[in-house]
Amino acid sequence: MQGLLVGPAVPVMSLWGLAGPASQGLMSRLVGVSEQGQLQGANTALMSIAGLIAPGLFAVSFAYFIEPVPGRLLLPGAPYLLAALLLVMATLITLHATAQRRPPDRRR
Repeated sequence: MQGLLVGPAVPVMSLWGLAGPASQGLMSRLVGVSEQGQLQGANTALMSIAGLIAPGLFAVSFAYFIEPVPGRLLLPGAPYLLAALLLVMATLITLHATAQRRPPDRRR
C-alpha cells in the first residue's frame, strides 16, 4: 500500500522545484539594482548552510523519536512535523519582513 503513495507524490513534490526560482524572483523585486548581487549571494549562502544543517537535524529528530524509551512519545513523523514548523516560521518571518517593503498598490 505504501508504494502506491509514491506515484501521486512525485508530481506534487516536483512542484517544489518551482519554489526556488519563484522566491528568487520575488526577492529581486524588493531590492534595487545595485543590491542584486548581495541578495543572490546571501540567498545562496543561506541555502548552503541549510543544506549542511538540515540532514543532521532531521536525522537526529527521527532517531530521538523512534527510540523506544518508556514515557517518550513514539513519533516517526517528527522530521516532517519539524519541517512544517520551520516552513510556517519562515512564512511568518517573510510576511513580516516584506510587509514594510511592499510597493504601493498602483491599480488605483
